[in-house]
Amino acid sequence: MIISTAVLTPETFAPFGQVLMADKGLPEYNAWAGRIESLRPQARLNVTYMSMQPAPFPATLSEFERHPFSHQMFVPLDGTRHLVVVCPSQANGQPDLANIAGFHAAGGQTVIYSANVWHTPRTVLFDPGAFIMLRWDEGNSMDTEFFPLDPPLQVEYPWPKRP
Repeated sequence: MIISTAVLTPETFAPFGQVLMADKGLPEYNAWAGRIESLRPQARLNVTYMSMQPAPFPATLSEFERHPFSHQMFVPLDGTRHLVVVCPSQANGQPDLANIAGFHAAGGQTVIYSANVWHTPRTVLFDPGAFIMLRWDEGNSMDTEFFPLDPPLQVEYPWPKRP
């Protein structure tokens, strides 16, 4: 399956979670702007730093993951542009592959996946990049569920003009 991405906006991503981004040029302070909720009182906040190389074009994605008990937040560092590919769950909990949505995110867009939203692992576009990730975990197999994609998903996105 090949999908194309759309521009990531708070409105288009709302069924899956939240997008935090500033209005360019405006001073802004927005306390409590995002929700990073835990559905397990014994979970601890997992703050992770990750850096990675960019995906080739088109991106090939081989699995979905979800976090049944926690929202998950990705804060891009240094303008890291990235893919956001999601789908809802079916009644049986499996990913609804007929309703995959793909977005390309600008480097100033923080993404918060709601609990139980299937999404592909972090995928960086164009240049090496880094993120801070926040999620509530217990450090066991209940933190993250995986679903292999066979065949893998091909994702096409706009390629910027290079100077």
